[in-house]
Amino acid sequence: MNLLSVLIASIFVISSISSLACDSSNDNHLQTYDDERIKFCDSVMDGVCDKFQDDSNTGSIHSGQIGEVHNVPLKILIRPIPSVLDETKVKSLMETIQNENTRHRVPPIDVLWITGREGGDYYYSFGGCHRYEAYRRLEMEYIPCKLVKSTTSDLKVYLGSSTPDLL
Repeated sequence: MNLLSVLIASIFVISSISSLACDSSNDNHLQTYDDERIKFCDSVMDGVCDKFQDDSNTGSIHSGQIGEVHNVPLKILIRPIPSVLDETKVKSLMETIQNENTRHRVPPIDVLWITGREGGDYYYSFGGCHRYEAYRRLEMEYIPCKLVKSTTSDLKVYLGSSTPDLL
């Protein structure tokens, strides 16, 4: 996908999110999202969320030095760039995730944890498309993630001028 396609897709997604936020029929969904996001952030900050140590030496350049893995609610993740998926990979991952003996072989996804200018917490995910989709299709509530504390400047690397004003 070239840069122009990514930019156009980002603008479309951001404008869709903006129109969703302005639609009063979606207020209950947005409130549930905000409540869930706040509960998750509080549990991370208090150290009581479901987390475990990842002692494998795998990871991305962002999360290679992060050992803690959190089970993050899928519904609070923001994925602004549409995924291009290989169905064979998704199905294979689904089989692996469904089996409790092999689930640990699937690495966690990286999530950028950004605190907005007024203290709101936002969880952006750009990679791990196949893993995310496998968990989503299996209707699992949580996905293992490494939280990468980030800033809106970091987010601009991914979204450019489409980066929203995070509160």
